[in-house]
Amino acid sequence: MLQLFAPPLPTLLAAGKNTFDIGQTHLNRNNIGVFDLLVVTKGQLFMGEDYRKYKVSRGNALILYPDRHHYSISPCDEITDFFWFHFVSSKGWQDLTISKPFHYEERAAEDCGNFLSESPFGITLPKYCKVSNSEAVELLCSKITSSENESIYSREWQRQILFQQLLQELSNHMHLANSLPAFAVAEKAAVYLRKNYAKKVTYESIGRALKFHPNHIARCMIQSFGCTPIEYVNKIRIDQAKILLVSTDWSIDRISESSGFTQSAYFSRIFKKLEHLTPNQFRKQYVGKVPNNKSSIKSNEDTP
Repeated sequence: MLQLFAPPLPTLLAAGKNTFDIGQTHLNRNNIGVFDLLVVTKGQLFMGEDYRKYKVSRGNALILYPDRHHYSISPCDEITDFFWFHFVSSKGWQDLTISKPFHYEERAAEDCGNFLSESPFGITLPKYCKVSNSEAVELLCSKITSSENESIYSREWQRQILFQQLLQELSNHMHLANSLPAFAVAEKAAVYLRKNYAKKVTYESIGRALKFHPNHIARCMIQSFGCTPIEYVNKIRIDQAKILLVSTDWSIDRISESSGFTQSAYFSRIFKKLEHLTPNQFRKQYVGKVPNNKSSIKSNEDTP
């Protein structure tokens, strides 16, 4: 499996549809610097990447990596139709068969020095799969490639949107639970915590909701995200508190309670630990100063 780091989202560079006759082969290329996504709609391609071999039949998708050697291991034995997409992930990527999932929640906490800074996340895709919703995938592929010849202002923007939908379809149907059970449990726990951060959350309540032992859930989250469930939900609560500190004039006690903390002292301690500032110090950073010089204020009447 493949994990792309975002933002920014993966960018489509080029796309097309090819038909190979019997005896034709895919190009032999090494370290081309871009991902090559192949989606076969008729026949089959026989592909190799370094020392691995893939039979990509109708309804199959294969992502060839940018830093590997890919080639045909055998010519097509029947007429073969397929879509191809060259794309890049400028933030980086990793092969999950040889690396652990990216702890993007942990990285987000490290990078969140600015309240308005972006939050990194991972996009997990199958390296090679049987596409479950083949009709939807083929329709998206057709729309992306047919837009090549359209002369409209938003053509490129529309292609990028459709490409994100294509990647989402591949991600949705990759059967993550069968591939990385620990990551699947961690994802379920993360969804539960994001939905229930404002309520009282305990290891027992998480276990009942997910129907797993709390210790197992904690191990899965540490392995996948680098933090315990309580650390994860506290980060969500602090993020919510930061929004309230900047956008309201509520008291610290009220913000603490609205963010899911039962004690304001504990809230302040966790806030200081994660943000290296007290809640009041954080709020003061974003308080605007009104100019005292009235002459600096302009109106429409000043316009000649």
